Amino acid sequence: MLKLPTLGAAFAVAALAAAPAHAQFKIRLGAETQILDHVNNPPANASSTTWLTDQWRPSVVGMLGFYVLPSLSIDGELAEAFRVNPGPNQDSRIGTTFRLGATFEPPVLPFYLRAAVPLHLEPSPFVASMRAAIGTLIGPPVAKLYLELAADFPLGGGTNAPDFFSQQTISVGAGLQLNL
Repeated sequence: MLKLPTLGAAFAVAALAAAPAHAQFKIRLGAETQILDHVNNPPANASSTTWLTDQWRPSVVGMLGFYVLPSLSIDGELAEAFRVNPGPNQDSRIGTTFRLGATFEPPVLPFYLRAAVPLHLEPSPFVASMRAAIGTLIGPPVAKLYLELAADFPLGGGTNAPDFFSQQTISVGAGLQLNL
């Protein structure tokens, strides 16, 4: 006996395939890792570079965004970072960072641009940074895979906090973005 798809299944497929006319919110869940962290130390005339293969520093990230225009969203992102292979006398937990930013998604281009101000909240020291990122979204309009490349530069903060030119961090991330 031949079974026809149920009406409920047809509605579910249609809902996933249909593009929301103007999504109001987005929710992201994903992970990222630093692939390069370069620290300049001019007074000591030295610098150091840590690559992904030297020390793996993954983060779990979650973001909520609100679209103020069809191609522009204001976002709040929370990240918790760890060291998988900490060195001697290093804690495995790097800490919690809150990133307030904006994402521009040009309607005809296959990528987005994101700018944010990451605030490393704890453990000390408190550090504010500047983040610039480029990424792409792949998949149906409602649930998409995102891939992102980001660069972070410190703006300043607590005691002995780095300045803009003293440190550069490059990271990659991926996860799921839901447009609601």
